[in-house]
Amino acid sequence: MLSDFRLDRSSHLPVYAQLGAQIKFLILQGELKPGGRLPTARQLAGFLRINRNTVLRAFQELEREGLIECRRGKGCVVVEVPGALAGSVSAKLVAVVDTAVEQARALGVDADTFAAFAYARARQRFRRAAKPRLVFVECETVIAAAVARAMQDRLGVKVTPVVLADLRRPTARIEAQLREADMVTTTFFHIQEVRRLLPRKGREVVALVVKPHLDKLIKLSEIPPGTKTALVCMSETCALDMQRSLEHAGITGLETSPCGVDDHEKLSERLAGQSVVIASDFVADEVRPLVRPDQEFIELGFTVLDEGAVSFLKSVLTEEPQAV
Repeated sequence: MLSDFRLDRSSHLPVYAQLGAQIKFLILQGELKPGGRLPTARQLAGFLRINRNTVLRAFQELEREGLIECRRGKGCVVVEVPGALAGSVSAKLVAVVDTAVEQARALGVDADTFAAFAYARARQRFRRAAKPRLVFVECETVIAAAVARAMQDRLGVKVTPVVLADLRRPTARIEAQLREADMVTTTFFHIQEVRRLLPRKGREVVALVVKPHLDKLIKLSEIPPGTKTALVCMSETCALDMQRSLEHAGITGLETSPCGVDDHEKLSERLAGQSVVIASDFVADEVRPLVRPDQEFIELGFTVLDEGAVSFLKSVLTEEPQAV
């Protein structure tokens, strides 16, 4: 395997990137099978006569892409890769690339220029041909999944739900999902934190308005100011988000008490002294049995996307990329 690797010392491409690209080629081509162990960083560094840290950096990039898994003391192994090519497809693709390389050489184009041009052009053409992919970030798994499904239904594109906590300590799988996404979306409540956790240049992060149904907002607006009201969601943090959402919709003046179903003892105490109980649709079935007959119960659905947000996303997703 070591003999498969070659480095071009005169190339403008960093050595770690050259090594990583060659390993990735062997994985996608199917020559390196899932479960197969890579040479150690020490072995590769010695064979290629490069610094061991250079090899480790190549391994780190491949792990971020979800191609390999590295464990201290156990080395790096290839993981199952959905994009790996069948043998017949791989052979045909190599022939296509070889033909393009020969034509580029005849034009006097060097390897680095050809690789950069081919990469940029391929990204452009494949983006035009493929449906865009979005990531939606929220604080709770159930909420993220529900809103992602609503977005998918409205936009007709794949939307992957990601929990905010996963951005703080992303796994290789999360890193790959973020890298492959054409856009990252979240609500206005989390936009600043998501942008802080995704500082990469060129990464577009869009904040969406998610709101309850209009008829429920009208009902809430009729509640007298100062009424003791419990706001119940999956956690107290999410309940505070719900409170801000209602304030943005003009529902103010209520004496609200945010609480989450994750703390049942605290929830029962909070509900006891309230005249109105407002629960998100994610927890309504859990909360309803706890509501007394003398308390008013209102269920709010928070998977309705603002029409302006939907129109904006559609315009961004259908925007043609600029020519190279």
